[in-house]
Amino acid sequence: MKQDGFYCILLLVCTLLVDSQAFLGPQHTTELATISRYHRNTSLEYRDVLLLLPRVVVQLFASSASSSSSSRDADQQAAIFSADKNSSDRDQQTWNDAEIVSSRPACPSGKSTLIEIQVDRETLREYTTPGQFVQLRPHNDDSIDPIFLAISSAPAFGKTSKSTLQFLIKMSPRLPWLPETLVKGTTVKISPVMGSGYPLNQLLSRADADASTIILAAAGSGIAPLKACIESGLLVQQRQQSNIQAILYYGEWTEEDLCFTDLYDGWKAEHGVDMKRVLSRAPDTQGYIQKVLSDDGLVQNADNAAAKSTWAILCGMDDMVESCTQVLRDAGVDEDRILLNL
Repeated sequence: MKQDGFYCILLLVCTLLVDSQAFLGPQHTTELATISRYHRNTSLEYRDVLLLLPRVVVQLFASSASSSSSSRDADQQAAIFSADKNSSDRDQQTWNDAEIVSSRPACPSGKSTLIEIQVDRETLREYTTPGQFVQLRPHNDDSIDPIFLAISSAPAFGKTSKSTLQFLIKMSPRLPWLPETLVKGTTVKISPVMGSGYPLNQLLSRADADASTIILAAAGSGIAPLKACIESGLLVQQRQQSNIQAILYYGEWTEEDLCFTDLYDGWKAEHGVDMKRVLSRAPDTQGYIQKVLSDDGLVQNADNAAAKSTWAILCGMDDMVESCTQVLRDAGVDEDRILLNL
């Protein structure tokens, strides 16, 4: 009984910290990195997050005296927790039935599956920004914790003919229910659309006459929301306003694990996005995205104008996102130009 009461107090403290925007941002610890993954649309389950909350509180108080995190980190994390708290309250009452109208392997290795789900008009209206996501769970088993999935199709932007959303799902032994659920004709439950997505309005509203580069970097299923960014047409709009080069670094284990390979030529022709494959387990591997990004030297030093006018849009595992962010910072890219779907 005492333990239960103490645990409730810990959860209350977490809530108060979030609501007061006292969360200090990522400190690159295991616990905080895991919570961060929860907010970046990976398949982390509720129960995993709840078990970590007490340790997160300890980390927060332990680091409060010495933390030098930027105000942007703190504001972002507080906003995320606040938004997800509101979304969670709504999700507890609102689950929509949705039919999977298409399901197929997304890559030759079978590592990922691409599905299309028929959704109602309200869900389509809620999806306004690339980088937003939903929760998904089986239709007939409420005991299974939902997974969080970034939407890989572009927002409809008022197109009434659109009635489906597309999702890229990494298959995992931790989620044994996926294979039998992700079948054409199966009904699943999905939540309302969650998150605020990538703040692309910042990029569009701050066009630079000397802008040089938009860097997109994705690892694994992180390619899903970047596909939505590209196909939204918003990057083309920005490139038409300024002389900008757009390049996508896409990291996977091998060539067989790459998704959307049939779209790369179209992304170049229609949206002006150059593609760079980064294969970490191929015989001729160049390493991970952060190394290739650094080696390419698109933004070589903190004093050049190119770095100051570069934008970056990132999605992937925490180590990848944090390492790429550090490479970009070291090169002189302003932190508020590094966009995350938080």
